[in-house]
Amino acid sequence: MGITEDATITSKGQVTIPKEIRDALGLDAGTEVEFVLENDGSVRVRPKEPPVDRLRGIRDQLAGHDVDLAAMRRESKRAWGGKEREEEP
Repeated sequence: MGITEDATITSKGQVTIPKEIRDALGLDAGTEVEFVLENDGSVRVRPKEPPVDRLRGIRDQLAGHDVDLAAMRRESKRAWGGKEREEEP
């Protein structure tokens, strides 16, 4: 099991992340975090990843796959009810 620490929620809904956990996650003052509510009711807290970094991660995951962008565009337009137009070369 990982690190276990207790904390108390204030009347304003605030909680202090214990120092040992902040240190383990590399959280400093001003760091944005995101809370992820899992289907089993547990909550994960993690440093918020900048959107550009997220996109890079997605790009890297897709880099190993053969992706047909034109087909993806056509499928997306059909799914969203948009009109399909000829793809430009």
